[in-house]
Amino acid sequence: MNHIKYMKRALKLAELGKQNVSPNPAVGAVLVKNGTIIGEGFHRGSGFLHAEIVAIESAKTSIRGAKLYTTLEPCYSTYPGKKQPACTDRIIKEGIAHVIISMKDPNKHVSGQGISTLKSAGVSVTTGILTEETQLLNKVFIKNMQQKLPYVHLKIAQTIDGKIATETGHSKWITDEDARADVHELRSEYDAILIGSNTAKMDDPLMTVRYGKKKSIQRIVLNRQLSLELSLRIFKDLQKNPTTVCIDINAVIDPKMKQKYLEKGIGIIELDCGEERTIPLKPLLEALYQKGICSVLVEGGSALFTAFFKENYFDELTFYIAPKICGNGISAFGQLDIQSMDSAINFLNPEIRTINNQLVLTTRRI
Repeated sequence: MNHIKYMKRALKLAELGKQNVSPNPAVGAVLVKNGTIIGEGFHRGSGFLHAEIVAIESAKTSIRGAKLYTTLEPCYSTYPGKKQPACTDRIIKEGIAHVIISMKDPNKHVSGQGISTLKSAGVSVTTGILTEETQLLNKVFIKNMQQKLPYVHLKIAQTIDGKIATETGHSKWITDEDARADVHELRSEYDAILIGSNTAKMDDPLMTVRYGKKKSIQRIVLNRQLSLELSLRIFKDLQKNPTTVCIDINAVIDPKMKQKYLEKGIGIIELDCGEERTIPLKPLLEALYQKGICSVLVEGGSALFTAFFKENYFDELTFYIAPKICGNGISAFGQLDIQSMDSAINFLNPEIRTINNQLVLTTRRI
């Protein structure tokens, strides 16, 4: 039996749900009997049936004695927060003979328990098929389960000489429309977009998903003193794309202005910025995770990119590099306290592709 062939199909199915499953993992499942696929399915999102159950219920013939390929360890009967029926119970009930699993569930309440439940019932279990591919697909879920923090992806559009804006702050547009459409596809995979106050003021971005599979997205802006004008575009269309402003609990803020924000439906997160008067990243990420935000795409500006690098609170980095030279301008990164090339931050095996005449480079933390 070619396990890789059918697990690749399960992974393709899982991909179909990845933009909608948060806070759950993307999971695909395939039922095979006598070398023929007799059922398949994927998890569509929170509240929907798990992929294994969808595959079972899609079968038009007897599944007793079949093999089930699933990208994630099937859930078992009891653990905190469980909403759907146990996949292991249904697998055992239906008489499935062999379950092939790509990766264990990183949820500590599940990991290994689904496998042991199946084995105890006499079901043959094979693990470790295309595990790296499944881990990459579920990078957000793994980070959430292991650290209880959102997955953080920095997205930087810059010129070939490393500038994200001219010296006057002008940045529209560094990349072309096709590259920007690609960014919107990237946005659609994340729960929230995060920017700093300078980016909000200078660019007045809309911060929505406007290409590809349209969906709502949460907009987060750091503005320590709650000083942004309510006429900015990030404060429009709040029912579809909610906006939250992160402020300094110690800052002197006009209570009338704060009330205006709240009345408009803008969320406010209060954080202690301390003597440095900068938004602390770990408490920020913890607060966002408590709000149900599992993944964040950081889109600027330089101070924010620099902070995430200095404090090492990012997981992935994508550069959209246009063949333009700006000369004097705003660099993507500020002071990182690097004194020699031996100390420079190095990334291994970046993924490189092109969009028209632009280079797109993506790398992940080692």
